[in-house]
Amino acid sequence: MVAFSCLLLFCMSCRAEPVPLPERTLSAPQTVTIGLTSSAASLPTLLDGSLPVNVTPLVSNGATLYADLDTGALDAILVHTLPPEIERSAARWFNPVALDGLTFIVHPDNTIADLSLIELQAIFSGKIDNWAQVGGPQLPIEVVSREIGSGARTLLAQRVMAEQRLTINAVIQPSSDAVGDYVAAHPGAIGYVMMGGLANFGGTVRFVTVEGIAPTPQSTADQSYPLTVPLFFVNLDSAEPQGSVRDFLAYLQSTEGQMQLSVRYGRVR
Repeated sequence: MVAFSCLLLFCMSCRAEPVPLPERTLSAPQTVTIGLTSSAASLPTLLDGSLPVNVTPLVSNGATLYADLDTGALDAILVHTLPPEIERSAARWFNPVALDGLTFIVHPDNTIADLSLIELQAIFSGKIDNWAQVGGPQLPIEVVSREIGSGARTLLAQRVMAEQRLTINAVIQPSSDAVGDYVAAHPGAIGYVMMGGLANFGGTVRFVTVEGIAPTPQSTADQSYPLTVPLFFVNLDSAEPQGSVRDFLAYLQSTEGQMQLSVRYGRVR
């Protein structure tokens, strides 16, 4: 698992600097349809009123977004994972626009403050099933997971689980909001969401630190948070985006766009 994590961080560092794009050229706002993972659903709100284009967002899990991109139903997507075939063959043009983090959330009454990667693996595989085993309260653990096809679940498998399987007792939820709602209502529950969506939950849940590091825009920007991951802009094909899609991407990577994104995400520049 350590070797895999190092490999992934190496790949991230290779793409850490976004490809420079020319100045935006649109004279009038155009409309683009952008697919967003549910954990990034609030991203357009961060940029509301500032974008040079009109964005029609479509929110779904990663697998569905890639399928819709294949059919041409979307102009581009913002996702946390890249299928292996894209990385190998450059079948689609992609570039990071922000840095996010896989984040673990618990009920506010749960006293657990920090978990190691090994402890998280044991919890989500079912080998640890009571909070008392990791220094928490005497309370059964309820594991809450996203569905198959979710980018967050893919990240869990890649960055935490390694060869271990998710426990068969996991409660499966169809969105980040549903994970947060379930954890907020069950004192023994633990789930995972992306850091960029944490603000959506207010004080109904709280995150635990991982290996002593909190998931914040600062700790993901410098990649000290151990589960830092890029938020990728993925184009319709292998060519660099053009027209209004290019303008949208250029804004995300601009100084102004990065400043707005840094409210919830780590900056890539």
